[in-house]
Amino acid sequence: MLVLGSLLALLSGMLNAAAAALEKHQGMHTGTSHKGMRLLVALARRPLWLLAIGLSGVAWVCEAASLATAPVPVVATLRNAGRGLLVLGGGRWLDERFTTLEIVGVALAGAGGAVTAIGSAASTVVRRPLSNLTEILVGACCCVAAFGVAAGASRLADGRGPGAAASRVGPRRRNAAGIATGAAVGLLFAATGVYTKEIGDRFALYGLGGLTSVLASASLWPMVAISVWAQSLVQQAFRRANAASVSAANAAVASLGLIAAGFLLYGENVPGGISGLMLFAGMGISLAGTVLLLTSRPVAAGAGPGGPADPPATPSPPAATSAPR
Repeated sequence: MLVLGSLLALLSGMLNAAAAALEKHQGMHTGTSHKGMRLLVALARRPLWLLAIGLSGVAWVCEAASLATAPVPVVATLRNAGRGLLVLGGGRWLDERFTTLEIVGVALAGAGGAVTAIGSAASTVVRRPLSNLTEILVGACCCVAAFGVAAGASRLADGRGPGAAASRVGPRRRNAAGIATGAAVGLLFAATGVYTKEIGDRFALYGLGGLTSVLASASLWPMVAISVWAQSLVQQAFRRANAASVSAANAAVASLGLIAAGFLLYGENVPGGISGLMLFAGMGISLAGTVLLLTSRPVAAGAGPGGPADPPATPSPPAATSAPR
């Protein structure tokens, strides 16, 4: 069952990566005046964006099945697979440019996931449905934390944070705002990950009768509401930073949150010895990769890795003194 769960987690990660690329591509062709729910409504009119949402739906089914058949740390980290594909796709299809630091950050986030999965391979699958009160508290805590991080990211993007220029927000601050927004999405995904496990566990325990248990629990509708909010935030993040960087940040935060939930809420055993060291080392590597992404300096379009992030300002052209010919 561990092999099956691991393969489903990998498939979930790859489908999520493909969906992120499609979402970013469609967002690039949507008016910049759209924000929040208005942006989602505008994107919902685009068939390719709807295809991306469909891919995310299939990825969610794979994630639910993998959480019911493999330990949480394995699923939470292996679903990060595919982030490297976003680096390749970003450069070829989305006209994104990556600094060496960004590539290292994405690689560390993915490598940390692999190390964590290996370290937790001996963990057991625990299927112990949570109470409704616990589910509500999990969602509330994640939402409050995500709101705080998203608010800080919004201040960065609007130039209201300390040290922001009054006239414009530089690429570096805009990039940091996008990564921070991605981290806020990761907090929301940690909550939906817990709800996904709840749904998968109930079907694994009760078969088709799990549907009644799911409808009676406090997991389904909060998950839908949080998912809509997360979609709104991630579209804003894609407008500020590279898709691979945003996805790596939200995946790292979501994975760490879900792993913590596996230990604290479900009582999954913490491996000892070398396995335990690998587990926590992998989590640390993923976190280090996310920090690198937050501090990276974006590359201007058309520049190679390590190129200038802030092109020199050009003076405004003089006003025309004669009618155009």
